Amino acid sequence: MSDPLRIACLVSGGGRSVMNLQDRIEAGKLAARIVLVAATRPEVPALQRARTRGLAVTEIAAEPRATVDDRLDTALQAAGTEVVVLAGYLRLFRCRSWMDRCVNIHPALLPRHGGPGMWGHHVHQAVLAAGDRQSGCTVHWVDDRYDHGEPILQRTCEVLPSDTPDTLAARVFAEELEALPAAIAQIAAWLRRGAPRPGTGMAAGTSTPPGRI
Repeated sequence: MSDPLRIACLVSGGGRSVMNLQDRIEAGKLAARIVLVAATRPEVPALQRARTRGLAVTEIAAEPRATVDDRLDTALQAAGTEVVVLAGYLRLFRCRSWMDRCVNIHPALLPRHGGPGMWGHHVHQAVLAAGDRQSGCTVHWVDDRYDHGEPILQRTCEVLPSDTPDTLAARVFAEELEALPAAIAQIAAWLRRGAPRPGTGMAAGTSTPPGRI
């Protein structure tokens, strides 16, 4: 792998998305290297899973709150991060030092079902309550608002009449496992090979069907 994209993953939970990225990197299917896995919540399981895989990890104390963003920036910069990946990270990330260098994955088809408080089962409950016939996931550039930045790509899945939040979540997560590596590959092509900036010209709500990435 020549000059892999150096990514840092911010996490708040179990780290399944990070492990999926590392699996693809180790298989030679993604030209990237995870230089840091960081959390601002104590005892996040994702950090232990990352340690087990030999990845560098850091826990940024949430207090004092006034300096947490500065301390996180320092850790990311010290690791040589090129692109920050919010992989199930629940805190609003201060992106001013990382504009066009930070992406998030959201378990719905933005701009529907995004914003503060819309994470995990809350999202899937909202999809079912709205009677949506289709759901999926969105990878988007991060700005200073939750789930608001320009979309890079989306993958879709059907919402079944029998779905619960848990069954829908499982189907959406299967799409997330494909979407996030695909978006990172697009970013690597942009930064390394001069390909077009990912997401440019993509309107929110545009979907990429499963199997077409």
